[in-house]
Amino acid sequence: MTPGLMSMMSSEHYLDNDHLHVCDGKGLVISNIAHSHIRSPKCIFTLSNILHVPNIKKPLLSIQKFFLENNVFFFFKFIPCILC
Repeated sequence: MTPGLMSMMSSEHYLDNDHLHVCDGKGLVISNIAHSHIRSPKCIFTLSNILHVPNIKKPLLSIQKFFLENNVFFFFKFIPCILC
């Protein structure tokens, strides 16, 4: 999901009546659906079915969807924080 369409390669109007429901119960309007790519020095990653939700505060990425579309995995390493 993204609040802006600036970096999308292609988009079309979202014709369904679905809304994105957030934690305060509000339903945010989905305006468009888009497709794009993320380029890295070694490869190009695909992003499909990106929902354009103008009133969302920050872009969100589904790690599972990204993994399935691009045949990659993510490694998260926990580093404990010790306060002195």
